[in-house]
Parts: sequence; C-alpha cells; structure tokens
Amino acid sequence: MPNPSNGAMNHSAPLSHKAAGPLIALTRPAGGNQRLAAKIHAQLPEARLLDWPLLAFLPVPNPAVPSALINQISPGDWLIFASPRAVQFAHALRPLNTLPACHWAAVGAATAAALQAVFPLVPPVLSPSTTQDSEGLLHVLPLGDMLGQRVWIFRGDTGRERLKEALIAAGAHAEPIPVYQRLCAPSQAPIKAWPSLWVVSAPSALTCLRALAAKAPTDALAHGLLHCDLIVINARNEHHARALGFTGIITCARAPDDAMLVQALTQALAKSPPH
Repeated sequence: MPNPSNGAMNHSAPLSHKAAGPLIALTRPAGGNQRLAAKIHAQLPEARLLDWPLLAFLPVPNPAVPSALINQISPGDWLIFASPRAVQFAHALRPLNTLPACHWAAVGAATAAALQAVFPLVPPVLSPSTTQDSEGLLHVLPLGDMLGQRVWIFRGDTGRERLKEALIAAGAHAEPIPVYQRLCAPSQAPIKAWPSLWVVSAPSALTCLRALAAKAPTDALAHGLLHCDLIVINARNEHHARALGFTGIITCARAPDDAMLVQALTQALAKSPPH
C-alpha cells in the first residue's frame, strides 16, 4: 500500500498529508472522493485518508438491449432512476429530454440532482423524504395507483430487486433497464497493511472489498481486512457485509450523502477508534 504521506494519486492514493490519526479508506469510484475528503478533514483534521476506489463502471456490452427497452417507453409510464450513474449512462444512450411525457422518480436526492444536471427542464421528480434508498422511495411512490402501469427502472446490470418485486406486488409492470455494468477496480499497489476503517457507500463495493481479502498474499492480511471496521449506508448493507464475513464494527449512516457519512464516521471513531 502506498505511504499515506506521499503525493501520488492512483488507486489507493492519499487524500491527506496528515502524519497521525486514523487511516481511513474512501471507496467511491475514481474522482468521487474529493468532496467527502474535504468534509471529513473539516470535522476530523487529524484523519489520514486514502483514495481507494473499489468499483469501476462501463457501458453494458450490448447497448442495443437497453436502447430497445428505452424505445418502448410510452407517455404516462413511470421512469425510476436508481443512481446518478444510471442517469448518466441512460442519457448517453438517449437524451432524456427526448423521452415522452412520463412520471419521474429517483432513488435519492443525488440522483434527482443528476437528472436536473442533464435535463434542466425535467418534470417534477419524486424522491425519498426519509432514507435515500429503495425502501425510502417505496414509501413515497403512489403504489395504490400504479396497478397496470408500466414502470422502467434504470439501473446497473444487477440490483434493485426489492424495488422491482414491490412494484410487481402492487400490480405494476416493472421492467429493469440495465444501462451500465459494475466491475471491481483493479488493485494497483502491493498490500503491506490495510486501512482499519473503510467508508463503503455502494453494496457492490462490499463484494469487491471481500475479493481483496481473498487475494491477500497472507492469511494474516486476509484476516486483518475481514476484521476492519466499516461505514455503510443502511441495515441491508450491514447484513450483506456480515454475510460476506466481515467481523469488525459496522456503523450505518442515515443516508449516502457526504454529511451523513461524516456523521457516521465521527460516531464510529468516538465509539471505537480504528486499531
């Protein structure tokens, strides 16, 4: 692992030049950790931060498949976007302002903001007022009025199954449109020691973190990573981490945004400073 005091910027590059304090890995995709790092340093100036993307994203191998589904969208359908990345990849396949008049929804405020960024005149977007996830969106969707309606879920190659199942149970015709694929980002540095706390805001990233442990050159390193502490974004991700074999302290943020992640990180360090 690179020394967190050096200035290189790569897979596990430093976001901090602090000489002491807890060593924390931020795992958003490349380019996604800078604002979070700034907020953490404002709250925890002693923290040492590593930029350690766990996920990478690419267009789907056969874009004709999602394009054909997008072309089936009709006026009055529901369009649900699962993430800001789903917005970006969908917009690359077909400009969103060319879609027919539909009902729009987003799994979280960041996704709604992404819609506004690529489609400033987008109609009102329904988004959660509680948790920024599928469950939060289901609380605000008018499920009782969606019987027989078509709902298109823009997402990655997997995920949001609970959202789809709940819509089908309500009598809607729910159809995922996979507009991108997730890959584990390649490791670019030899591992001599792990950060003791990882901030993981994507469930697929937990699987990639588990894969790092499986590839560790020694049993001791593998055990050390599986015993690390985690910040995750909801109880479902906590259960997923436990199922993957992570045994350290897991703290749930109330939402995946920067402020809630910093709050959870502060709470985690107060309860049990990283070892």
